[in-house]
Amino acid sequence: MKRVTFVEMMGEPGSYDATVYDHLDAGANEGQWFVNRFDSVPGIRISTCNVCLGQVLPSPGEVDGLVLAGTYNSVHDHTLWQQKVRHWLPQMRARKIPVLAVCGSHQLMSHMAGADVQVLPQGPYAGTFPVSLTTAGKASAIMSGVASDAAFQFANSEHVVSPPAGSTLLASSGLVPVAALDFGDHCYSTQFHPEGTHETLGTVWRNKHPEYMKNYYSEENGRRVVENFLALVKNLAQ
Repeated sequence: MKRVTFVEMMGEPGSYDATVYDHLDAGANEGQWFVNRFDSVPGIRISTCNVCLGQVLPSPGEVDGLVLAGTYNSVHDHTLWQQKVRHWLPQMRARKIPVLAVCGSHQLMSHMAGADVQVLPQGPYAGTFPVSLTTAGKASAIMSGVASDAAFQFANSEHVVSPPAGSTLLASSGLVPVAALDFGDHCYSTQFHPEGTHETLGTVWRNKHPEYMKNYYSEENGRRVVENFLALVKNLAQ
């Protein structure tokens, strides 16, 4: 049984409106959302860690793979939990622990590698939108079985302007030129939310921009990406 930790990074308590999630079975507990959706994958044992609440991040010997969640906090906020992640993540990467970083974590990882992260001038990129896979994306293990124009769930107000040095662009999408990256050594990041659904992502805008909720619809491409990552973890750890 291979160990995967889902690191929750929703944000500093009080920095976002958690009430938008009150109607969901697990409320704002994104770690439980992930467990509910993926704990049936054979050969994988999922644990969760909420770094924003001060829970201790796993050490390299305690985990075979990592999924880093999205966040309401900008990379420019420099919160205490972000500082902890910035110190911890290079240690995990040095041990070549497979990583899938999502949305805000995609931005944080890119920013750590020297990329510029800026606010989208046109406003939030919110909805279920198609991506365009690059040649590298079409050949990537993380995108196996994903069509070149597959749609994914987006909910972001900032984006990575261009791929950082040492990374490979896997996908672009509309106003988001850097939608997915391969950092090497089994480390991937996506601006979209493969772990989420149209319900969990559409809910983000319930109070601030309810008009965005109509932009979301169901898709299974995100699930395929996460399952591809979990398969990679299983195969590498054998």
